[in-house]
Amino acid sequence: MTNIKFDLPIFNPLNQGPVRIKQNVLPVEMELSAGEHFFTSAPIEIGTFFHYKVLAHISIPYSYDPDMHYVTIPGTEDASDKQIAVHTSLDQHTKITASHTLNSSGVVFGASNVWKDFIDNAPVVRQAHQTAIRQAIDTLVNRLLDAGLQGVIQTGRVPVVTPHNYKDYKAMFLPKKTDVEQPSLDDLLEVQTAIQSIYYGTITWTLNYCFANIIGSTHDPKPSGYGSWIVLWADKCNDGYNPTLCSSFNYSDGSTPFDCNTSDFIGGHVIPGKTAGTVAAGGTAYIFPICKAHNNNDNIYMSMRYNPTGVVLKNYNQ
Repeated sequence: MTNIKFDLPIFNPLNQGPVRIKQNVLPVEMELSAGEHFFTSAPIEIGTFFHYKVLAHISIPYSYDPDMHYVTIPGTEDASDKQIAVHTSLDQHTKITASHTLNSSGVVFGASNVWKDFIDNAPVVRQAHQTAIRQAIDTLVNRLLDAGLQGVIQTGRVPVVTPHNYKDYKAMFLPKKTDVEQPSLDDLLEVQTAIQSIYYGTITWTLNYCFANIIGSTHDPKPSGYGSWIVLWADKCNDGYNPTLCSSFNYSDGSTPFDCNTSDFIGGHVIPGKTAGTVAAGGTAYIFPICKAHNNNDNIYMSMRYNPTGVVLKNYNQ
C-alpha cells in the first residue's frame, strides 16, 4: 500500500459584496490500495464573509486498480451521488455550512442558513464554487499522473440519443440493428439503453503509455465502420472538435519512423499493452483517435504522444 500526497489549489481570488476569498491549497493524501476510498481534507481558512471566517474543504470519492495502476474519480459530467464536492462553512460552525457539487446544475446542498442563502442568491459566488471543482478535477488528474499513475478514469454522463444523432450512435453501439430513416421513440430508447450499459467515462493515459489494437470483435469493424466512433471521442474528449494528430503520431513499437496519415482518423478500439488482441464479452475497451495506418497494422503497438484522453467502454461486446 502506498499513499500519494500533494497540494490541491482551491478557489480563485474573489471579492463579491461581503465575501473576500483568496486562493489557497488543500493538502491531499490518497491511499493507493485496491478498492473504493473516500478522502476528506481538513478545513482551511480561505477568506471572510462580513466578519466571519470562511473555511473550505474537499471530499473526493475514488477507487484504485492495482493491476492497471489506474485511479477512478467522478468527472465533471458525473451526476451520481458520489461526486467530488467542495464544502464551506463560517467559523467552522457545524450548522452554517454549504456543500457544492457540479451536478445537478451546480446546486448548493445543506440546511437553510445565512451562508447557503447568500450563495444561492449570488450567481458569481455560486459560479466560483463550480469553477473551483472543475479546476480541482483537472489538477487532480495531473497530480495523479505526475505521481506515477498510468491512467486516471473520470466517470461521466452517457451521451443522449436524439433523432439527429441516432444513426451515429446506432452504428456505434447496435451495428446489427436495422437502419430506419425516422427512428421511433422505442428505437431511441433501445439505443439509449445500449449506451447506458457500455459507456463508462473517459481516461487520461500517461505520456508514452503503450497500447495496441483490438482485433476480432463484433464492435470493431475495419476501418470504414469507425466513422461514428470518432464523433463519440470528439464529443466526450475534445469539446466536439476532430483531432489534428494521431494519438501515436509517427510512432510504432515505441520508436520512429512511422508514416501517419495526418488527415484521416478513426476512433480506434484499443487496449493497454504491446500486443493486439481480443476483448472478452463484458471486458473493457478504449477509444482513441488513431490514423488508419496504425489501425490497419495489428503487428505493432502504439505509444501515447498526443490526445491522451480517450473513451472507456465497459461491458464491451456483451
